[in-house]
Amino acid sequence: MIEWLDFYNFLHFVGLAFGLGGATIMTIISMKAEKHKEVGAAMRYISAPIVKLIWVGLLFLIISGIALPFYITWPLDRNMLLIKHILVAFIVIIGIILGISSRKGLRKQMKFFSIINLILWYAVTLLSVFV
Repeated sequence: MIEWLDFYNFLHFVGLAFGLGGATIMTIISMKAEKHKEVGAAMRYISAPIVKLIWVGLLFLIISGIALPFYITWPLDRNMLLIKHILVAFIVIIGIILGISSRKGLRKQMKFFSIINLILWYAVTLLSVFV
């Protein structure tokens, strides 16, 4: 029988893979869209499933991130965890801005926020090592 700690750890890793991987792919696509018109024209269709993947990953991370501290028996750095949670909140806010920008077709704004979002995703991943 699977332990809850193992389940939430697995969910956290899957969420990280979906979110970080999706954010990386979206940033690459938005950079390519600027240079190649055909990619830019197809970006609306390409980005929709990737954005869903990122949101699912973020949902998995939030659920497991809330649950994990209840099952972890080793000491956690609460300050580092708080910083990580703040960065995740910024990822959510920027994700909403990206969604609005994509509907309006604001490619330059999308590129800028995609890069910021990607940096935040990698920062959260790096902080995970120290929590």
